[in-house]
Amino acid sequence: MAATNGELARYLELTPKSKARWQEATEYLPGGDSRNSIFWDPYPIFVTSASGCHITDADGVDRLDFINTMTTLILGHANQPVMEAVKEQLDRGAVYNAPNEHQTRLAKLLCDRIPSFDLVRFTNSGTEATLNTIRAARAFTGKNKFAKVEGGYHGTHDAVTVSVRVDVKKAGEAQQPKAVAASEGLADGILDQVVVIPFNDIANARRILEDNKDQLAAVIVEPVMGSVGMIPGTAEFLTMLREFTEENGIVLIFDEVISFRVAPGGSQQYYGITPDLTSLGKIIGGGFAVGAFGGRQDIMELYDPTKGPKVSHAGTFNANPVTMVAGAVTLEHLTPDVYRDLAELTELLRQGIRRVCSDLEVPVQVTGLGSLFGIHFTGQPIVNYRDIAAEDAALRGQVFLGLMNEGILMASNLVGGLSTALGEEEVNTFVGALQTILERQR
Repeated sequence: MAATNGELARYLELTPKSKARWQEATEYLPGGDSRNSIFWDPYPIFVTSASGCHITDADGVDRLDFINTMTTLILGHANQPVMEAVKEQLDRGAVYNAPNEHQTRLAKLLCDRIPSFDLVRFTNSGTEATLNTIRAARAFTGKNKFAKVEGGYHGTHDAVTVSVRVDVKKAGEAQQPKAVAASEGLADGILDQVVVIPFNDIANARRILEDNKDQLAAVIVEPVMGSVGMIPGTAEFLTMLREFTEENGIVLIFDEVISFRVAPGGSQQYYGITPDLTSLGKIIGGGFAVGAFGGRQDIMELYDPTKGPKVSHAGTFNANPVTMVAGAVTLEHLTPDVYRDLAELTELLRQGIRRVCSDLEVPVQVTGLGSLFGIHFTGQPIVNYRDIAAEDAALRGQVFLGLMNEGILMASNLVGGLSTALGEEEVNTFVGALQTILERQR
C-alpha cells in the first residue's frame, strides 16, 4: 500500500495543472472527457502538444508515447509528410459534397495490400466499420445471429457491446461463456442475437458454433484481441473459424482495426487466412477519424447504388479528403521494411520487460504481435480474456502510474503500440523505468 500511495503522491505532485483542467472539464463533460477509454484514476493528464514520440502535458511534463493514441499513430505524432499533405489539402477545402480523388488513392492501396479486399467503403470510426460488416452479413445470408469472442472489442454499437470487459463471475463457465451486456441501455433482445465463444479454445468454440450454425449470419473476431490485452489468436483457432464458416455459408469477419499493424496486409496476411469481410480504422487515417470495411465483391455490392442498393450507407464525413490523403501518405510510408523494423524493435522491448521481471522475480506475461504489446502480471500463460481477468490488477495500476511518473505513456491496462518515431534508446528508457518502478514496489 505504501508503494501505491508513493506512486499516487508522485503523480499528484507532477500534474496539478492537469488536475485543474480536468476539474473544470467535469463541469461541462461527464467525467471530464468524451472517451471513457482514456480515463484513469485519479484523473488523466491533459495534453498540450505532441511531436514524434513525445507528448507534453499541461504541467510541461514530457513523456515518451508507447500507446500512440490507442495504436493509431504508427508514424508518430505530427509526422512531417502527413502534415504537409494535410495542410496542402486544407488549402483546397476540408470536405466536399461529392467524391474526391484521395479516396480512390487510399482504396487502391488497401485493395492492393489486403487479401480479402475486392471492394472497400470508408466510415469515420472502427465502430461504424464493424456495424456495417455485421449488417452486410445479415443482408447477405438472411440470418440474424452472429458469434463473437469473449473479451473481443468491436466498438460501441449495441450489437457488439456484449461480453467485452465482463465480470467472469457473471459470465458462465469458461468453456460455455454466457452473453453479458457490457453496458446498460442496450436494446431489448440484443443478448439473444449474440453467441459468445472462448478465444483460442478450438474444441469448445467449435462445439458452440455447431450448435448455432443454422442461425448464424457471421462470426466476427480480432485476429489479435486488442484493447483488452493484445492476445494473438493461434493459427489453429483462426483456421478453424475459416473452415467452419466456409462449410456452413457463414460470413467470417476479421476486425483488424488494431491488428492491421501486424503486416502490410494485416493479420490475415501474416496468418495466411482470408476472411470474407474486414473492418479497419486507426492507422489507415493517418491520425484523423476513420474507419473502413471491405471484402468479397458479391457482399460489398450490396452497397452499390447502381445495383439497388440493398444496404444503405451514408455519412457526411465518410472519405473526406483530409483523412483520405493523410491515410494514403501513411500507408505509402509503411513499407515491408518498416513493418519488419517495428516488429523487431517491439520484440526487443518485450524481451527487456521479461528480463527485468525475471531478475526481480515478478511474474509476467508479455503478449503481442508485430508492433503491438501487452504486459500482464501473472505467472500463467495468457490465451484468452479469462486469463487477463485473473492477473494482478493492483500491481498493474501501480506500474501504470509509475510509468507516468517516469515519463512513459501507455494505456492504463498496460497495452501499447510502437511508432517509427521510437528507437532502441527509447525502448531502453522504458525498460529502465520499469525496473525502477518495480524496485520501488519491493
